[in-house]
Amino acid sequence: MDCVFCAIAAGRVPAHVLYEDDRFIVLLDIYPLRPAHLLVVAREHAPFLHQLSEDAQAGLMPLAERMQRVLRRAGYGRVGINLLVNDGPAANQHVPHFHLHLIPRELSDLPALLVRVLTRFLPLGRRRMQDRLSRELHQLREALMEEN
Repeated sequence: MDCVFCAIAAGRVPAHVLYEDDRFIVLLDIYPLRPAHLLVVAREHAPFLHQLSEDAQAGLMPLAERMQRVLRRAGYGRVGINLLVNDGPAANQHVPHFHLHLIPRELSDLPALLVRVLTRFLPLGRRRMQDRLSRELHQLREALMEEN
């Protein structure tokens, strides 16, 4: 069986997909550190950034910049967005498939972020989280339509 991101890219596993093209899928993280935490996932299976094709590497930052505009248009991360790559298991990469995190930030959100880092994988409030992700996806899709 292939990895979860390969399965999402193939349509075998459901996800909160915001955008997709021939190189990437952009989706909401199901264990978000902050509201509207996005993942830019490469369609090609490459565990590390340096293993991505040149074409994918060339398209990564322009897509990340576009998704930052979408996040801000939807009201997320207006004062800051972390772009984070956990490149390998020693760097806390949980899924060995390249993905870039876009984590919208707000001033003074560090305490809530730290609590979420410690509790994000606990199965508490999963239904409430799914409802929140659905609402965020709706907001982001509207902002993406305005971006076009």
